[in-house]
Amino acid sequence: MGITTGRRRAAVAAVLALLAGAGAVAASASPAAAATGDVLIVQKGATGILVSLQTFVFLPGIAEQGDGVQAGATQFAVTNLTNRTLTLTERTASGTVVHSDTVAAGQNGTFAVTGGDTVVLTVPAD
Repeated sequence: MGITTGRRRAAVAAVLALLAGAGAVAASASPAAAATGDVLIVQKGATGILVSLQTFVFLPGIAEQGDGVQAGATQFAVTNLTNRTLTLTERTASGTVVHSDTVAAGQNGTFAVTGGDTVVLTVPAD
């Protein structure tokens, strides 16, 4: 549990640094390298109130992770601190794709979402 708590604290510190304008610098890697690093996810409601804050860690060999859209969330913000571009795909409970977009390494993206859907984060295959 200590590792998870430490990662969450590190994730929160990273979000605060980004909000303060510090920005994030992605490590350079060869095109065939596996993705490594954190992905910070902030889900907010229509009025901008925080609904959920999570972090994923992509390690070599992990190509896809998903996160359910929380009830009340209308925005899904992603900070990609990995060394690879991520593809985000929102799917309904039945698996129908709502939309898909990408967030480059070291960049941020915000997507409109619907509660009950799932957002899948995928790194390109090597």
